Amino acid sequence: MRRLLVALLLSLGVVAVPQARALPTPGFASPNVEFLGNVPLHADTAGAHLKDGWLYITSSHELSIYDAHTTAMPTLVSTIPVPQMPYFAEEDVDTNGKILLIGTLGKLFVFDVSDKKLPKLLSTLDGGDEHTISCVLDCTWGYGSYGEIVDLRDPTKPRRVGDWLTAAQGGPGVQHDVTEVAPGLIMTSTEKMWLLDARKDPAHPKVIARGDNSDKRFVHANLWPRTGQDRLMLVGGETAKPGTGDACSDPTAGAFMTYDTKGWQSSHRFTRLDSYRPQVATRTTGGSQYETYCSHWFTPRPGWKDGGQVAVGWYEHGTRLLKIAPTGKIAEIGYYTPAATTASAAYWASKDVLYVLDYQRGLDVLRIHDGPVAGQIAAGAPGLLPTQPPLVRSSLRPGMLHGLRWRCGGLST
Repeated sequence: MRRLLVALLLSLGVVAVPQARALPTPGFASPNVEFLGNVPLHADTAGAHLKDGWLYITSSHELSIYDAHTTAMPTLVSTIPVPQMPYFAEEDVDTNGKILLIGTLGKLFVFDVSDKKLPKLLSTLDGGDEHTISCVLDCTWGYGSYGEIVDLRDPTKPRRVGDWLTAAQGGPGVQHDVTEVAPGLIMTSTEKMWLLDARKDPAHPKVIARGDNSDKRFVHANLWPRTGQDRLMLVGGETAKPGTGDACSDPTAGAFMTYDTKGWQSSHRFTRLDSYRPQVATRTTGGSQYETYCSHWFTPRPGWKDGGQVAVGWYEHGTRLLKIAPTGKIAEIGYYTPAATTASAAYWASKDVLYVLDYQRGLDVLRIHDGPVAGQIAAGAPGLLPTQPPLVRSSLRPGMLHGLRWRCGGLST
C-alpha cells in the first residue's frame, strides 16, 4: 500500500519531502540575518531587476527570467543568450515588464519580455550601447548613462533623438547612470547630479534641480523613494581600490549617502546629509581586508517613509544593512559576508526576504529579521541556522554546472 501511495504521488507530481535540515551559513553574518539558500547562475552577474514578482537577471552570457512570486527561492522560467561585451553584463537592466533594454556589442537591444517563458529580440539600434540605459515614461523612451535619448514609442523601430548632456551648459561631469524617480523626472548619477524634467519634451529635457557634490565624489547610483515624494534621497558612490594603498573606509572612497530634498522646488538644490563607509576588518568580524571596489547597487526595505532600512551590495564587504533616521543619519545594523563574496546588488523581494546578486556566488537568498534570530549564529562566529528553516527549492537544473571553473576564489564560466 505504501509503495502504491508513493507511485500515485509521483504520477501527480506531488511528493512529500521531509523537513529540510539546517543550512550552514557560508561565511559570517550578523544575528539578524538568516541564510535561506543559493541559486547558482550560469555566469557572473552585476545585477538584476525585480518587478511584479519577476526577477530579470543579466549576466555576461545571457538574460534569464525567474519567477519570484513566492519570494523565497526564485525559479528559473527562461533564458535567452545575450553576449555582454566587452567586459560586464548590463548592470542596472531596466524594464516595464513588457519591454527590456540591454546595451551590448555596440548596439541597444530591445527585448519583448511580456511572455516570461519566451522572451524575444524585437529590434536593435546601432551605436546605442551605453554603460546603462533606463526606461522613461513606461519605456516609451530610453535614457543612456552617457547622454543618449532613444525614442521607443515603436519598440520595433528605436530611434536616437537627442542627448540629455546638452540640457545645460557646463555639463554634469563624470556620468554613470540615470534613474527615473517619478514619471518623466530623471535623476542623473553624475559628478554634478541633475534632476531632469522630461515630462513635456522627452527629447529635450530641462535641468530643474542640482545635487550638492562640492568635493566631486564619483556618483554611481541614486534612488528617490516613494516616486520622488520622500524627504530623503539615497545616493551611492563607487571607487576602485586595487593597488592604491587606500581603503574603502577612507574619506575619499565611495560612500553611501543621504540627501535632503526639502524645498527643492524653490531652492532647486539637494543637500548632502550623511555618509557611510564600512571599516576594514576581518571576515570574522563582518568585514574584509581585501578590497577591489567600494559600494554598488542598493534598495530601500519595503515600508520606507522618510527613513527606514537599506541593503547595499559592497563587493568584498558583502551586503551591508543600514538604518536611516528621518534626519538622514546612517547607522549600520547588520551584514552578510559569505565566502568569496563580491556582492554587486541587493533587492528586497518582500519586507523580510532579500536577494543578493554576487559576481562570484550567483544569487544568495536571505531573510532579514528585526532582531536576533533565536539560535542564529553569533556575530563573528560561523555556525548553523535554526534547526527548522522554511523548506526551499533550488533552481539548479541538470547540466547547469557544465563548464564552471574556479577563478579568483569563486565560480565562473
